[in-house]
Amino acid sequence: MNPGKKTQLTVLISSALLFGLVLFTPALTLAQDSFKAQKASVSISGTSTMHDWTMKGEGFTCTTQFKLAGAKVEEVKGLQLTIPVTALKSGKGAMDKNAYSALKADDHKQIVYALTSSKITGNKIISSGNLTIAGVTKPFEVESTYTINADNTISTKTSKSFKMSEFNVEPPSFMFGSVTTGDAITLTFDLTFKKI
Repeated sequence: MNPGKKTQLTVLISSALLFGLVLFTPALTLAQDSFKAQKASVSISGTSTMHDWTMKGEGFTCTTQFKLAGAKVEEVKGLQLTIPVTALKSGKGAMDKNAYSALKADDHKQIVYALTSSKITGNKIISSGNLTIAGVTKPFEVESTYTINADNTISTKTSKSFKMSEFNVEPPSFMFGSVTTGDAITLTFDLTFKKI
């Protein structure tokens, strides 16, 4: 082969390789991967005319997609969180029974949150989505903090206060109505996600 043509061919191949590297490196750096919560706990806390109360649940499902850039989350998409109502326990059977009744658990067995958009600011994820409780769906925005752990899992913590009446849930009462719960509750999540 002519030395001049050989040099031109080498330059063309090098340019093509360089172009491919530039084109695909961002996609690799910002790859969007699917994650599933390997550890998941939720608590719902509130007040009553007798004392404060808390219901806790574990083992529910939550899946999402994280787009990472190094040690930072760039984007969150497709988050779907599903909690069976009867997974929530207070440790008091009568309270649980009344809470399940208030949440219409016979007809609406799950509490579901579905993400529609997200915004990242520092180590905070601001999520907008739809929360469904007792068959009523409302737009719901929550703020979470995240940590990328040494084992490449991602931990998030979320807390949000709102009123049960926003979802047409009547605050449960106990002891023939002598003890009533407050309308305001606080929903807290601790999730640790692992890539799947």
